[in-house]
Amino acid sequence: MGSNIYSNKNKLNDLTGSEWKFFTKSVINKPYPINMQHKLRSQHGGQKPPQLCEDIIKIFTKKGMIVLDPFMGVGGTLLGASLCERRAIGIDITQKWIDIYKKVSELENLEIQDTFCGDSFKVLNKIENESVDFILTDVPYWDMDSREHTRNKKRTSKSKLNNFENDNWLSKQEWLKTMKKIIAKASLKLKHGKYIAIFIGDMYRNSEYHCLSGELSSKLSEIEGLTMKANIIWEDNSKSLHVFGYPAAFVPSMIHQNILIFRRD
Repeated sequence: MGSNIYSNKNKLNDLTGSEWKFFTKSVINKPYPINMQHKLRSQHGGQKPPQLCEDIIKIFTKKGMIVLDPFMGVGGTLLGASLCERRAIGIDITQKWIDIYKKVSELENLEIQDTFCGDSFKVLNKIENESVDFILTDVPYWDMDSREHTRNKKRTSKSKLNNFENDNWLSKQEWLKTMKKIIAKASLKLKHGKYIAIFIGDMYRNSEYHCLSGELSSKLSEIEGLTMKANIIWEDNSKSLHVFGYPAAFVPSMIHQNILIFRRD
């Protein structure tokens, strides 16, 4: 380990020993360029840098393997898969986001991966069990995107993100149960011994910090056959800092997201 030599014993990925060592870091602070039709992709409020998705995919797969994203949005996972010569399947409930992904792929001269429009829980029935090598997804947030961002209604901004099933989530517990239901079904598509990586940001609302990453990881750990293996922090220094609470109280500027890692044992 630590060499620039690729070992034929490596069953997980195509990384050399040195690359493997680098990617075991629990914090990702690598700056990612604003490129690949960023303005077009930014119509979706939760898009992720394709090169970040590429790096994560390269940790958990070999060339030619299949990656699944049950909440694909504008296709960060699928674009990342194309960048590193993996196959990918994406599902989203909104056709607009799928169309944007396809347009970006055309403009960047990348292969257009397989996509399905519809409710993930239903569409997953079309995918054979134990046929996928890796799952990388960014789950839809609780009611973060439908709530007012401020108590001043004149300053409330309309979210770019669609709600997942309802006009509003009825409760955090309902959101957690729904995520568990869909991830449990998606995990059946995964081969044994393979991994799931899930983006989830924490949330500050109504003067309270909601550690959604912790709550979601606890809920998903209830799924039979899934074992949590890591929480990787993505430090996104492209985020602007905001002065919240000054001068009376400390309120964090959220510049990180969590990437929860599970394995199907």
